[in-house]
Amino acid sequence: MRRNILAAVFPTVPPPPQRLLVFARLPELGKVKTRLAADLGDARTLAVYESMLRELRASIGTSSETTEIEFLWPPTPGANGTLLTRAFGEHAKAMQTGATLGDRLSMAFSERFFFHRTEKIIAIGVDDPLLPRTLIDHAFSLLDSCEYVVGPAQDGGYYLFGCRALSFEPEVFRGIEWGTQTVLSETVRRISATQRTCALLPERFDIDTADDLELYARVTGWQP
Repeated sequence: MRRNILAAVFPTVPPPPQRLLVFARLPELGKVKTRLAADLGDARTLAVYESMLRELRASIGTSSETTEIEFLWPPTPGANGTLLTRAFGEHAKAMQTGATLGDRLSMAFSERFFFHRTEKIIAIGVDDPLLPRTLIDHAFSLLDSCEYVVGPAQDGGYYLFGCRALSFEPEVFRGIEWGTQTVLSETVRRISATQRTCALLPERFDIDTADDLELYARVTGWQP
């Protein structure tokens, strides 16, 4: 009887069935976008990255009843609550774990599928600051009819990766040569090898180098 009363007073609220994971770094001088910094210098690169982060946060919007937005950041000694909130707002936040990007993606997906009972997960980065929420929502809807969804980037990588809980295979992330032009093709090949279905989104541009920044500005009109 007492248990029923407590349940009525404190109802259990299930977590949102969808989760958007944003892999981002805390803005720190000399620790963001190292390939871009090789051309622009650390100070200019930090300013560009902070602008990219602000633009992306505005573009993806806020969490909803069906979709939780969570920022994942790699451990850094300079992190504190004030800096994390300044960088990532009031969104949910968690530290990344793992030695490689593949490890970090695999751990993030596995933990949220298992512990949070999330049904669909999509992961993005900050390299495409104008990535629209409408495209992200479309990617989530595609996971109703296929098991994986990938957004190809013009450099041979991808700007978005998502899958359904019951279809997730950590092997999809293992052994990938990250930062190369074969990331997308190898990832799609690995998904195909697991006998899973995969939808591809329209190709988009992202920013890793000074040439990318110039191209992104020319194509989209965005200026940091």
